[in-house]
Amino acid sequence: MSDRPIVHSIPQGTLSQALSGGRIPGLDFLRALAVMLVIADHSGIPALGPVLLTNGSLGVEIFFVLSGFLITWILLAELRASGTIGLKDFYQRRAARLLPAFYLYVAAGLLILWVVHKPIPWAAVASSSLYVLNYYQAFTGATSHFLSHCWSLAVEEQFYFLWPFLLIFLVKRQMSLKAAIVTLVALIWTYRAVALLCFNASDEYLYRALETRADHLLVGALLAVMLQEPLWQKRWEAAARQTWIAPVLIAVLIASTSAHGQMTYKYALGFALEPILIAALLPTVVLWAQRSAGWTRVLTAPLVTTVGQASYGIYLFHPFVVHPARHAVERLTGSFALGFAFSVAVLTVVAVLSYRFIESPLRQRWQPEHRASPVQQVLTG
Repeated sequence: MSDRPIVHSIPQGTLSQALSGGRIPGLDFLRALAVMLVIADHSGIPALGPVLLTNGSLGVEIFFVLSGFLITWILLAELRASGTIGLKDFYQRRAARLLPAFYLYVAAGLLILWVVHKPIPWAAVASSSLYVLNYYQAFTGATSHFLSHCWSLAVEEQFYFLWPFLLIFLVKRQMSLKAAIVTLVALIWTYRAVALLCFNASDEYLYRALETRADHLLVGALLAVMLQEPLWQKRWEAAARQTWIAPVLIAVLIASTSAHGQMTYKYALGFALEPILIAALLPTVVLWAQRSAGWTRVLTAPLVTTVGQASYGIYLFHPFVVHPARHAVERLTGSFALGFAFSVAVLTVVAVLSYRFIESPLRQRWQPEHRASPVQQVLTG
Protein backbone atom coordinates (compact mmCIF):
# COMPACT_ATOMS: atom_id res chain seq x y z
CA MET A 1 0.00 0.00 0.00
CA SER A 2 1.50 3.31 -1.04
CA ASP A 3 0.07 5.38 1.85
CA ARG A 4 2.47 5.76 4.75
CA PRO A 5 1.45 4.10 8.05
CA ILE A 6 0.97 5.92 11.31
CA VAL A 7 4.18 6.26 13.30
CA HIS A 8 4.28 4.35 16.58
CA SER A 9 5.87 7.14 18.63
CA ILE A 10 2.70 8.92 19.69
CA PRO A 11 2.95 12.29 21.46
CA GLN A 12 0.49 12.91 24.26
CA GLY A 13 -2.54 15.07 23.52
CA THR A 14 -2.33 14.74 19.75
CA LEU A 15 -4.64 13.39 17.08
CA SER A 16 -2.32 10.39 16.78
CA GLN A 17 -2.92 9.56 20.41
CA ALA A 18 -6.68 10.03 20.07
CA LEU A 19 -6.83 7.70 17.07
CA SER A 20 -4.67 4.98 18.64
CA GLY A 21 -6.88 4.06 21.60
CA GLY A 22 -9.41 1.30 22.07
CA ARG A 23 -12.24 3.81 21.55
CA ILE A 24 -11.81 6.95 19.49
CA PRO A 25 -13.08 9.88 21.58
CA GLY A 26 -15.81 12.06 20.16
CA LEU A 27 -17.36 9.46 17.87
CA ASP A 28 -20.14 8.66 20.32
CA PHE A 29 -20.92 12.40 20.39
CA LEU A 30 -21.24 12.39 16.59
CA ARG A 31 -23.48 9.31 16.73
CA ALA A 32 -25.65 10.96 19.39
CA LEU A 33 -25.86 14.17 17.36
CA ALA A 34 -26.78 12.30 14.18
CA VAL A 35 -29.55 10.24 15.75
CA MET A 36 -31.00 13.24 17.62
CA LEU A 37 -31.19 15.17 14.34
CA VAL A 38 -33.21 12.32 12.86
CA ILE A 39 -35.50 12.01 15.89
CA ALA A 40 -36.09 15.77 16.09
CA ASP A 41 -36.90 15.93 12.38
CA HIS A 42 -39.27 12.98 12.54
CA SER A 43 -40.96 14.51 15.58
CA GLY A 44 -41.91 17.55 13.53
CA ILE A 45 -39.77 20.17 15.27
CA PRO A 46 -40.13 23.24 13.06
CA ALA A 47 -37.32 25.12 11.38
CA LEU A 48 -36.02 28.40 12.77
CA GLY A 49 -37.24 30.59 9.94
CA PRO A 50 -35.36 29.56 6.80
CA VAL A 51 -32.69 27.72 8.83
CA LEU A 52 -33.32 23.99 9.07
CA LEU A 53 -31.65 23.02 12.35
CA THR A 54 -33.37 19.65 12.72
CA ASN A 55 -32.61 18.11 9.35
CA GLY A 56 -32.82 14.33 9.53
CA SER A 57 -31.03 14.15 6.20
CA LEU A 58 -27.99 15.75 7.85
CA GLY A 59 -28.13 13.13 10.59
CA VAL A 60 -28.06 10.37 7.98
CA GLU A 61 -25.14 12.04 6.22
CA ILE A 62 -23.20 12.12 9.49
CA PHE A 63 -23.90 8.41 9.97
CA PHE A 64 -22.73 7.65 6.42
CA VAL A 65 -19.47 9.59 6.70
CA LEU A 66 -18.77 8.11 10.12
CA SER A 67 -19.51 4.58 8.90
CA GLY A 68 -17.21 4.95 5.90
CA PHE A 69 -14.47 6.28 8.15
CA LEU A 70 -14.73 3.53 10.76
CA ILE A 71 -15.05 0.64 8.32
CA THR A 72 -12.00 1.82 6.39
CA TRP A 73 -10.06 2.54 9.58
CA ILE A 74 -10.47 -1.02 10.83
CA LEU A 75 -9.71 -2.55 7.44
CA LEU A 76 -6.51 -0.51 7.09
CA ALA A 77 -5.49 -1.47 10.64
CA GLU A 78 -5.92 -5.14 9.76
CA LEU A 79 -3.92 -4.66 6.56
CA ARG A 80 -1.07 -3.06 8.50
CA ALA A 81 -1.09 -5.78 11.14
CA SER A 82 -1.44 -8.88 8.95
CA GLY A 83 -1.03 -7.77 5.34
CA THR A 84 -4.51 -8.99 4.47
CA ILE A 85 -8.19 -8.67 5.39
CA GLY A 86 -10.03 -11.60 6.96
CA LEU A 87 -13.30 -11.25 5.10
CA LYS A 88 -15.06 -14.02 7.02
CA ASP A 89 -14.27 -12.42 10.37
CA PHE A 90 -15.13 -8.97 9.06
CA TYR A 91 -18.60 -9.99 7.89
CA GLN A 92 -19.15 -12.04 11.04
CA ARG A 93 -18.40 -8.96 13.16
CA ARG A 94 -20.74 -6.83 11.05
CA ALA A 95 -23.53 -9.41 11.31
CA ALA A 96 -23.01 -9.72 15.06
CA ARG A 97 -23.26 -5.96 15.49
CA LEU A 98 -26.20 -5.19 13.20
CA LEU A 99 -28.48 -8.17 12.70
CA PRO A 100 -29.76 -9.03 16.21
CA ALA A 101 -31.30 -5.61 16.88
CA PHE A 102 -32.65 -5.31 13.34
CA TYR A 103 -34.48 -8.62 13.30
CA LEU A 104 -35.70 -8.00 16.84
CA TYR A 105 -37.22 -4.75 15.61
CA VAL A 106 -38.82 -6.42 12.58
CA ALA A 107 -40.29 -9.17 14.75
CA ALA A 108 -41.60 -6.65 17.29
CA GLY A 109 -43.12 -4.56 14.52
CA LEU A 110 -44.90 -7.52 12.99
CA LEU A 111 -46.26 -8.52 16.39
CA ILE A 112 -47.53 -5.02 17.15
CA LEU A 113 -49.24 -4.66 13.78
CA TRP A 114 -50.83 -8.09 14.16
CA VAL A 115 -52.11 -7.32 17.67
CA VAL A 116 -53.66 -3.98 16.66
CA HIS A 117 -55.01 -5.43 13.39
CA LYS A 118 -53.05 -3.10 11.12
CA PRO A 119 -51.98 -4.13 7.60
CA ILE A 120 -48.47 -5.51 7.33
CA PRO A 121 -46.29 -4.18 4.46
CA TRP A 122 -44.98 -7.59 3.48
CA ALA A 123 -43.02 -6.37 0.45
CA ALA A 124 -41.16 -3.88 2.64
CA VAL A 125 -40.59 -6.59 5.27
CA ALA A 126 -39.05 -8.88 2.67
CA SER A 127 -36.91 -6.20 1.02
CA SER A 128 -35.71 -4.75 4.33
CA SER A 129 -34.86 -8.23 5.64
CA LEU A 130 -32.67 -8.72 2.56
CA TYR A 131 -31.22 -5.19 2.92
CA VAL A 132 -32.53 -3.93 -0.40
CA LEU A 133 -35.28 -1.68 0.95
CA ASN A 134 -33.53 1.38 -0.50
CA TYR A 135 -34.10 0.10 -4.04
CA TYR A 136 -37.64 -1.08 -3.27
CA GLN A 137 -38.46 2.46 -2.12
CA ALA A 138 -36.48 4.05 -4.94
CA PHE A 139 -38.60 2.38 -7.61
CA THR A 140 -41.98 1.99 -5.89
CA GLY A 141 -42.16 5.12 -3.76
CA ALA A 142 -41.30 5.77 -0.13
CA THR A 143 -44.57 4.99 1.61
CA SER A 144 -44.69 5.52 5.36
CA HIS A 145 -44.60 2.43 7.61
CA PHE A 146 -42.53 1.07 10.48
CA LEU A 147 -39.67 0.07 8.17
CA SER A 148 -39.47 3.25 6.07
CA HIS A 149 -36.32 4.51 7.80
CA CYS A 150 -34.43 1.25 7.24
CA TRP A 151 -33.44 2.28 3.71
CA SER A 152 -30.27 3.86 5.15
CA LEU A 153 -29.30 0.58 6.81
CA ALA A 154 -29.57 -1.09 3.40
CA VAL A 155 -27.22 1.50 1.89
CA GLU A 156 -24.66 0.89 4.61
CA GLU A 157 -24.89 -2.88 4.38
CA GLN A 158 -24.44 -2.80 0.61
CA PHE A 159 -21.38 -0.60 1.05
CA TYR A 160 -20.00 -2.91 3.75
CA PHE A 161 -20.37 -5.84 1.38
CA LEU A 162 -18.60 -4.24 -1.60
CA TRP A 163 -15.95 -1.97 -0.09
CA PRO A 164 -13.61 -4.61 1.44
CA PHE A 165 -13.32 -6.38 -1.92
CA LEU A 166 -12.54 -3.14 -3.72
CA LEU A 167 -10.04 -2.12 -1.05
CA ILE A 168 -8.23 -5.45 -1.35
CA PHE A 169 -8.16 -5.06 -5.13
CA LEU A 170 -6.64 -1.56 -4.90
CA VAL A 171 -4.03 -2.62 -2.35
CA LYS A 172 -2.96 -5.70 -4.32
CA ARG A 173 -2.51 -3.54 -7.42
CA GLN A 174 -0.49 -1.06 -5.30
CA MET A 175 -2.75 1.74 -6.44
CA SER A 176 -3.03 5.01 -4.56
CA LEU A 177 -6.03 4.70 -2.28
CA LYS A 178 -6.54 8.45 -2.12
CA ALA A 179 -6.53 8.83 -5.90
CA ALA A 180 -8.87 5.87 -6.36
CA ILE A 181 -11.38 7.13 -3.81
CA VAL A 182 -11.32 10.67 -5.18
CA THR A 183 -11.99 9.27 -8.65
CA LEU A 184 -14.92 7.18 -7.42
CA VAL A 185 -16.40 10.15 -5.56
CA ALA A 186 -16.10 12.37 -8.65
CA LEU A 187 -17.80 9.70 -10.78
CA ILE A 188 -20.71 9.48 -8.33
CA TRP A 189 -21.05 13.28 -8.28
CA THR A 190 -21.22 13.25 -12.07
CA TYR A 191 -23.66 10.35 -12.21
CA ARG A 192 -26.00 11.92 -9.66
CA ALA A 193 -26.04 15.27 -11.44
CA VAL A 194 -26.59 13.69 -14.86
CA ALA A 195 -29.34 11.42 -13.51
CA LEU A 196 -31.16 14.47 -12.15
CA LEU A 197 -30.53 17.07 -14.84
CA CYS A 198 -30.59 14.90 -17.95
CA PHE A 199 -32.87 12.00 -17.02
CA ASN A 200 -35.14 13.61 -14.41
CA ALA A 201 -34.44 10.87 -11.86
CA SER A 202 -36.89 10.76 -8.97
CA ASP A 203 -36.20 12.12 -5.52
CA GLU A 204 -36.84 8.64 -4.08
CA TYR A 205 -34.10 7.14 -6.26
CA LEU A 206 -31.53 9.91 -5.85
CA TYR A 207 -31.94 9.93 -2.08
CA ARG A 208 -31.78 6.16 -1.50
CA ALA A 209 -29.74 4.30 -4.12
CA LEU A 210 -26.25 3.11 -3.22
CA GLU A 211 -24.78 4.53 -6.43
CA THR A 212 -26.15 7.99 -5.56
CA ARG A 213 -25.14 7.95 -1.87
CA ALA A 214 -21.93 5.91 -1.76
CA ASP A 215 -19.84 9.07 -2.10
CA HIS A 216 -20.87 10.00 1.46
CA LEU A 217 -19.37 6.79 2.81
CA LEU A 218 -16.38 7.09 0.48
CA VAL A 219 -15.60 10.58 1.80
CA GLY A 220 -15.37 9.02 5.24
CA ALA A 221 -13.14 6.30 3.79
CA LEU A 222 -10.92 8.95 2.23
CA LEU A 223 -10.57 10.64 5.61
CA ALA A 224 -9.49 7.33 7.15
CA VAL A 225 -6.84 6.87 4.46
CA MET A 226 -5.56 10.42 4.87
CA LEU A 227 -5.31 10.09 8.64
CA GLN A 228 -2.91 7.18 8.20
CA GLU A 229 -0.35 9.86 7.35
CA PRO A 230 1.27 11.93 10.12
CA LEU A 231 1.34 14.94 7.78
CA TRP A 232 -2.44 15.02 7.50
CA GLN A 233 -2.82 14.49 11.23
CA LYS A 234 -0.67 17.57 11.83
CA ARG A 235 -2.68 19.57 9.32
CA TRP A 236 -5.94 18.78 11.09
CA GLU A 237 -4.41 19.54 14.47
CA ALA A 238 -3.34 22.92 13.11
CA ALA A 239 -6.86 23.51 11.76
CA ALA A 240 -8.39 22.63 15.14
CA ARG A 241 -6.28 25.35 16.76
CA GLN A 242 -7.88 27.94 14.48
CA THR A 243 -11.00 28.74 16.49
CA TRP A 244 -12.84 30.23 13.51
CA ILE A 245 -12.66 27.15 11.25
CA ALA A 246 -15.16 24.88 13.01
CA PRO A 247 -17.89 27.56 13.37
CA VAL A 248 -17.53 28.48 9.70
CA LEU A 249 -17.77 24.82 8.62
CA ILE A 250 -20.85 24.31 10.79
CA ALA A 251 -22.51 27.48 9.48
CA VAL A 252 -21.90 26.46 5.86
CA LEU A 253 -23.19 22.95 6.61
CA ILE A 254 -26.42 24.27 8.14
CA ALA A 255 -26.90 26.74 5.30
CA SER A 256 -26.40 24.01 2.72
CA THR A 257 -28.81 21.53 4.30
CA SER A 258 -31.36 24.32 4.72
CA ALA A 259 -31.46 24.59 0.92
CA HIS A 260 -32.47 20.94 0.44
CA GLY A 261 -35.89 22.05 -0.71
CA GLN A 262 -34.32 22.80 -4.09
CA MET A 263 -33.67 19.41 -5.70
CA THR A 264 -31.12 20.73 -8.18
CA TYR A 265 -29.02 22.28 -5.43
CA LYS A 266 -29.46 19.31 -3.09
CA TYR A 267 -28.32 16.59 -5.47
CA ALA A 268 -25.95 18.49 -7.77
CA LEU A 269 -24.08 20.48 -5.12
CA GLY A 270 -25.35 20.02 -1.56
CA PHE A 271 -24.81 16.26 -1.40
CA ALA A 272 -21.28 16.76 -2.76
CA LEU A 273 -20.33 19.55 -0.35
CA GLU A 274 -21.90 18.39 2.91
CA PRO A 275 -20.00 15.09 3.42
CA ILE A 276 -16.73 16.98 2.90
CA LEU A 277 -17.71 19.49 5.59
CA ILE A 278 -18.66 16.66 7.96
CA ALA A 279 -15.38 14.85 7.28
CA ALA A 280 -13.44 18.07 7.86
CA LEU A 281 -15.14 18.47 11.25
CA LEU A 282 -14.62 14.87 12.39
CA PRO A 283 -10.90 15.12 13.32
CA THR A 284 -11.56 18.38 15.16
CA VAL A 285 -14.28 16.74 17.25
CA VAL A 286 -11.97 13.79 17.98
CA LEU A 287 -9.16 16.10 19.06
CA TRP A 288 -11.42 18.26 21.22
CA ALA A 289 -12.92 15.17 22.86
CA GLN A 290 -9.48 13.71 23.49
CA ARG A 291 -8.40 16.84 25.36
CA SER A 292 -11.73 16.99 27.26
CA ALA A 293 -11.17 20.33 28.97
CA GLY A 294 -13.64 23.14 29.61
CA TRP A 295 -16.76 23.06 27.44
CA THR A 296 -15.39 20.13 25.40
CA ARG A 297 -16.18 17.82 28.31
CA VAL A 298 -19.71 17.66 26.92
CA LEU A 299 -18.32 15.63 24.00
CA THR A 300 -17.50 12.77 26.37
CA ALA A 301 -20.22 13.28 28.97
CA PRO A 302 -21.69 9.97 30.24
CA LEU A 303 -25.18 10.72 28.89
CA VAL A 304 -23.81 11.67 25.46
CA THR A 305 -21.68 8.52 25.39
CA THR A 306 -24.66 6.37 26.36
CA VAL A 307 -26.84 7.87 23.63
CA GLY A 308 -24.02 7.42 21.11
CA GLN A 309 -23.50 3.77 22.02
CA ALA A 310 -27.23 3.10 21.78
CA SER A 311 -27.72 5.23 18.65
CA TYR A 312 -28.31 2.22 16.39
CA GLY A 313 -31.16 1.02 18.59
CA ILE A 314 -32.50 4.56 18.97
CA TYR A 315 -32.62 4.93 15.20
CA LEU A 316 -34.21 1.51 14.74
CA PHE A 317 -36.90 1.65 17.42
CA HIS A 318 -38.00 5.29 17.18
CA PRO A 319 -41.08 4.79 14.92
CA PHE A 320 -42.79 2.66 17.59
CA VAL A 321 -41.74 4.73 20.61
CA VAL A 322 -41.42 8.43 19.82
CA HIS A 323 -44.90 9.30 18.58
CA PRO A 324 -46.97 7.33 21.14
CA ALA A 325 -44.87 8.61 24.07
CA ARG A 326 -44.89 12.21 22.86
CA HIS A 327 -48.61 12.26 22.11
CA ALA A 328 -49.43 10.78 25.52
CA VAL A 329 -47.57 13.53 27.35
CA GLU A 330 -48.92 16.22 25.02
CA ARG A 331 -52.49 15.14 25.78
CA LEU A 332 -51.80 15.44 29.51
CA THR A 333 -49.75 18.65 29.54
CA GLY A 334 -50.41 20.38 26.24
CA SER A 335 -46.63 20.83 25.89
CA PHE A 336 -44.84 19.66 22.76
CA ALA A 337 -41.45 20.26 24.42
CA LEU A 338 -42.28 18.04 27.39
CA GLY A 339 -43.69 15.39 25.09
CA PHE A 340 -40.59 15.42 22.92
CA ALA A 341 -38.23 15.25 25.91
CA PHE A 342 -40.19 12.38 27.44
CA SER A 343 -40.27 10.45 24.17
CA VAL A 344 -36.51 10.81 23.73
CA ALA A 345 -35.94 9.62 27.31
CA VAL A 346 -38.18 6.57 26.86
CA LEU A 347 -36.62 5.75 23.50
CA THR A 348 -33.12 6.00 24.96
CA VAL A 349 -34.02 3.65 27.80
CA VAL A 350 -35.50 1.12 25.36
CA ALA A 351 -32.41 1.31 23.12
CA VAL A 352 -29.97 1.02 26.05
CA LEU A 353 -31.80 -2.02 27.42
CA SER A 354 -31.70 -3.60 23.96
CA TYR A 355 -28.01 -2.77 23.60
CA ARG A 356 -26.99 -4.17 26.97
CA PHE A 357 -29.22 -7.20 27.36
CA ILE A 358 -29.95 -8.33 23.81
CA GLU A 359 -27.52 -6.88 21.27
CA SER A 360 -24.31 -7.13 23.31
CA PRO A 361 -24.80 -10.74 24.53
CA LEU A 362 -25.74 -11.92 21.04
CA ARG A 363 -22.86 -9.96 19.52
CA GLN A 364 -20.39 -11.59 21.88
CA ARG A 365 -21.79 -15.00 21.02
CA TRP A 366 -21.55 -14.36 17.27
CA GLN A 367 -18.10 -12.76 17.32
CA PRO A 368 -15.15 -14.59 15.74
CA GLU A 369 -13.45 -16.88 18.24
CA HIS A 370 -10.27 -14.83 18.56
CA ARG A 371 -10.23 -11.74 20.74
CA ALA A 372 -11.09 -8.52 18.89
CA SER A 373 -8.33 -5.96 18.54
CA PRO A 374 -8.74 -2.48 20.08
CA VAL A 375 -9.60 -1.01 16.71
CA GLN A 376 -12.19 -3.72 16.12
CA GLN A 377 -13.68 -2.85 19.50
CA VAL A 378 -14.01 0.74 18.28
CA LEU A 379 -16.06 -0.44 15.33
CA THR A 380 -18.27 -2.93 17.18
CA GLY A 381 -18.90 -0.77 20.24
